[in-house]
Amino acid sequence: MSAPILESATHDDAIMALRRERILTATGLAAEQFLSESNHRTAFQAALRLLGEATAVSRVYVFQSVPSDGGESLWSQRHEWCAEGIAPQIDNPDLQNLSMVDAGFSRWVKELSAGRAIFGPVREFPEAERPILFAQQIRSLVVMPVQVHGRLWGMIGFDDCLSEQGWNEAIVSCLRVAARVLGAAYERMDYKTHRDHLLDDYQLLLNSVREVIFRVGDEGRWSFLSPAWAELTGWSIAESLGRPCTDFIDPEFLGTARTTMVGLFSGQVETSRWEGRVRLADGGSRWFVVNARRLPTAPGRGAEIVGTLIDVDDTKRAELALIEAKRAAEAANRAKSEFLSTMSHELRTPLNAVIGLTESLIEDGATLEPVRTQRYLEIIHRSGKQLLAQINDVLDLARIEAGQIRLVPARVDLSSVCSSAVEGSRRSAEAKRLVLTFTRPPAPLCVMADEKLLRQVLNNLVSNAIKFTPEGGQITLGASLSEAGLATITVRDTGIGIPPEKLALLFKPFSQVDSSLARKYGGTGLGLTLVDRLVRLHGGTVDVASETNRGSVFTLSLPLAGSPSVSSP
Repeated sequence: MSAPILESATHDDAIMALRRERILTATGLAAEQFLSESNHRTAFQAALRLLGEATAVSRVYVFQSVPSDGGESLWSQRHEWCAEGIAPQIDNPDLQNLSMVDAGFSRWVKELSAGRAIFGPVREFPEAERPILFAQQIRSLVVMPVQVHGRLWGMIGFDDCLSEQGWNEAIVSCLRVAARVLGAAYERMDYKTHRDHLLDDYQLLLNSVREVIFRVGDEGRWSFLSPAWAELTGWSIAESLGRPCTDFIDPEFLGTARTTMVGLFSGQVETSRWEGRVRLADGGSRWFVVNARRLPTAPGRGAEIVGTLIDVDDTKRAELALIEAKRAAEAANRAKSEFLSTMSHELRTPLNAVIGLTESLIEDGATLEPVRTQRYLEIIHRSGKQLLAQINDVLDLARIEAGQIRLVPARVDLSSVCSSAVEGSRRSAEAKRLVLTFTRPPAPLCVMADEKLLRQVLNNLVSNAIKFTPEGGQITLGASLSEAGLATITVRDTGIGIPPEKLALLFKPFSQVDSSLARKYGGTGLGLTLVDRLVRLHGGTVDVASETNRGSVFTLSLPLAGSPSVSSP
C-alpha cells in the first residue's frame, strides 16, 4: 500500500473514531442529565441536544407507542430537538396518534419490534414511506427502537435534512447504546425501583467506552474518571480522584494543559482539543488526544470541565517513527552526496597525476633528464598506491556489507602486530616530525584474530593519527589487559581532536565529521568505518575519547585467545 493511500485510510479511520467517540461521550453526558436533572422534560431536551450536536443531524425526536382501545398501537411524538434553521415537528398533528400501518410504515413496526434499526437515505426507502418523510424535508435518517422493561416502548430518530449522511454499523451501534440509555431513563421516571438497573446500564456504557471520560473541578482536580482510565494508564481511579490532573501530564505538555484549563475555566473558550502525553503508573507515558468542554455553571457548584482522553499512542508513535525515518533517510542521502563528492575529488587527484605524468613521459621521455624521469616515476608510483588504497577501502567496505569477508583466525601476539604498525608508519611520522612510540605490555598478550585484518585496523588508526596530528606532535600506541579481562589497544595522538557533537558520525559510512577536513587532509572517510566493522567481526569494540585541539584516543577491546567471540559474517 502506498503512503498516500495509507494516510487516507488512517485519516478516515481517525474521523470515524472521533465521530464514534463524540456520540458515546454525548450518550454518557445525556445519561448524567437523566440522573442529575429532576425536571424530566428539561433532562430530555438537554439529552436530545447533546445527541443531536454529537451526531451532527438536523433533528432528534422521541416517539411513544400506546395501544388504542381497538388493540392497535398508535405512535405520538413526545420530545424533539432541532438544529438552528430546521422546522420543528413537535406540533405536527399528523405525528400524533399515528397508525404506522395505515401510514405505510408497517415495515418500521416489524423491524423495531425485532429490535433492529432503520437507517439510510430516504430515497432508497419503500415508496409508501417517502411522502411523510419528504414532507418533513428528511433526506436520511436513523431510527432506533426504545425498549422499556424488555418491551418495545417507542423509538428515537435522527433526521438529516441537509445531506444524505452515511450511517455505518459502528455509528448505528453507538446510537443503539443511546437508545438503551433513553429506555433506562424512562424506566427510572416511571418506576423509582428501577434506579439500580439504570445505574447498571450507565456503568455498562462507561465500561464499553475505550476512551476515558473525565470531569475536572474548578481547582483542577479530577472529580470523575471512567474505568478506561485505569486500563490505559495503570493508575487506579481511587488514587487519582481528588488529585490535580496536571500531576498526570508529561512535563513537556504541562504548559499546554495549564493554558487550556485557564481558558476553559475563565470562559475564554468553550471547547479545546490538543495532543499530549499522559504519565503512566509504570513510569512510562502514552499519547492521548484531549477533548474538553466547559460545563455551564450550576447553582451551588463551581465551573467544571468534562471531556475525553482518546488513546492515539500507537498511531502517534508510528507517525513519529515515520518522521524520524524520513529525517534519517534525508541525512543519509546528504551524507552520501558529500561522500561521493569527496570520493570523486580523492580519486581524481592521484589519477590526474598519473595520467599527466605518464603523458609527459610518453611525449618527452626520451629528452627528459634521468633525475626528472625518476621523480615522475616516484610520483606516479605514490599516486597509484594512494589510488589503490582508496579503491581497496571502498571494496573492503562493500565486501563487509555484503557478508563476503571470512575471518581466518589464529593466535596473534599484539606486541608483534603493534610493533609492525609503528615501524610501517615510521617514515610518514618522521616526515611530519612526529614522535611515534609503542608501549609494550608487561607480559605477552595474545588474541584470536585474522592477523592480516588486524594489521589493516592498526595501520588505519595509526595513519589517521598521523594525518590529523600537526607537526611536532606525538602518537603513542599501547597494548594492555583491561580490568574486564579484554585485550586493549590504544592509539593516542595530540592532533586536532573531534568536536563532541561529531563523535557519533565517526563510524558511519558516507559520513564526514567535516567535509572541509576531507579536502584539507585528504581521504575517503571510510577508514574508521572499516576499523569499526573489522573489529566487530572479531567480537570486539571500538571506543573513542577526544577533545578539540587536544587530541584523540581510540581504544580497541578484543577477546583474549581462547574466548569464543570471533565471528564470521
